[in-house]
Amino acid sequence: MAAHLTPHEIIASALQLPLAERERLVDALQESLIDQSIDHGPQDPLSEVQSVWSNEIARRIADIDSGRATTIAADEAERMIRGYPRK
Repeated sequence: MAAHLTPHEIIASALQLPLAERERLVDALQESLIDQSIDHGPQDPLSEVQSVWSNEIARRIADIDSGRATTIAADEAERMIRGYPRK
């Protein structure tokens, strides 16, 4: 077991593997990140996350109110995302 190795040592060791083995390692790590049975966070306390988002929302509203940012309708945004021409 590699539990006693530092992340730097694990990475250095992994980089010594042949390409196919590195690909298998990447696949396994990616799978572990998307596996819903594994709890990955949040790392920060919920109150801190909420506070940061509240500040970000207030900043964005201020940008819109001041004219530094503009808004577009949702249907226009969807057309842009899908690559359709603007109306």
